Amino acid sequence: MVLNMKTFEEIELDALKRNIPVMQKEGILFLISCLKEIHASSCLEIGSAIGYSSMMMVTHVDGLKVDTIELNNERYQEAVMNIKERHLENDISIYHDDALIFDPQYLQYQPYDCLFIDAAKAQYQKFFEKYVPFVKDNGIIIVDNLDFHGMIFDIDHIKNRNTKQLVKKIKRFKDWIFNHNDYQVHYYAIGDGICVIKRKEKE
Repeated sequence: MVLNMKTFEEIELDALKRNIPVMQKEGILFLISCLKEIHASSCLEIGSAIGYSSMMMVTHVDGLKVDTIELNNERYQEAVMNIKERHLENDISIYHDDALIFDPQYLQYQPYDCLFIDAAKAQYQKFFEKYVPFVKDNGIIIVDNLDFHGMIFDIDHIKNRNTKQLVKKIKRFKDWIFNHNDYQVHYYAIGDGICVIKRKEKE
């Protein structure tokens, strides 16, 4: 045991102070409840950040194994340290790569009960299309940050051009998935907007 090891709450607060994107508390609790409800044993997370959400998942859901991918080197290194400090290496496998070009054959725990997307928002549809084949037929896909601080409801008033382009891409993904023939989507106004997506049952 490491002396003065930060609690999960301290990790969360420290990340927020440093503008590191971690899932809001009510969002992570909702994610954990979804995993428990389906008795999940495996989850793929796109966007590890500093390991907060994957550590919360495996310490709150019995028997859960998580594969998680992080592009940013500093965050990856910090996540590795956090996971090792808590002796969670047997429950979490973290990969330092761009999820869009990562070779899925290296993933350890597929097929997955849950795919959790919380990475570059402009790429949500690409992440979804690349990794949904690795989700079990009765599995779920959870996507976070779909409201983008409420901006998605008021795009015309966004002054920053880059922000406007990003929010438009999030809206495009939202419209695409809500109108997709193969999936049913439930939206929850939790945290910054969460969707739970399931495959429709084949008739």
